[in-house]
Amino acid sequence: MTERDTLSTAQQVASAIAQAVRGGHLVPGQRLTEAELASRHGVSRSSVREAFQRLTADRLLAFEPHRGVTVRRLSRKEVDDLFAVRGALETLAVGLAVPVLRASPARLLALQAEMDDAVAANDMTKFSNANTRFHALFPEVIDNALLAETLTRLSNSLYWLQFRMLVDRQDVFASNAEHRRIVEAVLADDRLSAEMAIREHIIASGALIQRLSDDHFAPA
Repeated sequence: MTERDTLSTAQQVASAIAQAVRGGHLVPGQRLTEAELASRHGVSRSSVREAFQRLTADRLLAFEPHRGVTVRRLSRKEVDDLFAVRGALETLAVGLAVPVLRASPARLLALQAEMDDAVAANDMTKFSNANTRFHALFPEVIDNALLAETLTRLSNSLYWLQFRMLVDRQDVFASNAEHRRIVEAVLADDRLSAEMAIREHIIASGALIQRLSDDHFAPA
């Protein structure tokens, strides 16, 4: 296997681990081992080791003495700090995306319809998946790879979807009204209203996470 093949395999493993964390299948504080993941994914331990290194750099995983690699647990302050940065960057992405999506709104409208359907069906998995793609759409359509990559890393670090599964389902579904405000502002070509709507949505999302009990967070 060439070095390029190893890196590609490592990226696949890293993506699988990140998805497992976002889906709540791996939880904060859970220990991960090279041998178990290599066997599960049918890859070499070196590929898993490389995936661990990438995700540790992204702050999704952590290396703890005497425990090895674990899913990282954030403190309340770290969550606040990450949401502050994420809010600023998503506001930038949405503002820049307004003219692009106003001119070609089909994908935005399809994602909003998908979230509406998920709420009506009380389908948290469908809602979470559509929600992820909704937020990723804005940096994608402005073709800013750095912004998209940075926001993805922040999302991973926050265990965003995993945390959402732990809070009250109706509060999560109620956030869909905030998505509709963003869509309405985009369709109206109102950049300032779109930026305000996404900023308020991110603040509300952070507040939902902070409502969790202390045992979901690392000590300050």
